[in-house]
Amino acid sequence: MAIYNDKSMKDLVNQLDIVDRTGKAFVAPSALTQRRKTLGQAAMKAVFQRMTSSWLASAHLPHWNGLTLLGVDGVVWRAPDSPKNNEAFSRQKNTQYPQVRMVCQMELSSHLITGSAFDDYNVNEMILAEQLIETTPNHSVTMFDKGFYSLGLLHKWQQSGTERHWLIPLKKNVQ
Repeated sequence: MAIYNDKSMKDLVNQLDIVDRTGKAFVAPSALTQRRKTLGQAAMKAVFQRMTSSWLASAHLPHWNGLTLLGVDGVVWRAPDSPKNNEAFSRQKNTQYPQVRMVCQMELSSHLITGSAFDDYNVNEMILAEQLIETTPNHSVTMFDKGFYSLGLLHKWQQSGTERHWLIPLKKNVQ
């Protein structure tokens, strides 16, 4: 919807020919807003996954030795200070806002986000990275930073598909 930010929500929905459960055309401007509130996380995740897989398939992105180039990294960001966020997310010491930890996977030549996982600040990045394994395309090489050094994660990453490779810089004193 952000692509069509010059159109109103009603115009966008009418252009998409979205109908209600009975087959009637979308009429009431409030119907979309009310329905969007009831969709939940699963619907948004399904839309995101379908869009990114379609974009990846049709983008004709450059490859390196026949492999799609991916990168995985994490970020911590502040959430608005609200009762719901305070309940869902913890705070780091000496911070005023609840914090969210997020790990994203990106196709490196286009910067297209191909997957993401987020949770409470106290959840480890490697645990979130495991959630990206199922959406990682086959015939790819994924670059991690050294904070993702976990033999369990990297082994599972490689074994979960066909030709899923990874690169990671070694930490000092690794044997």
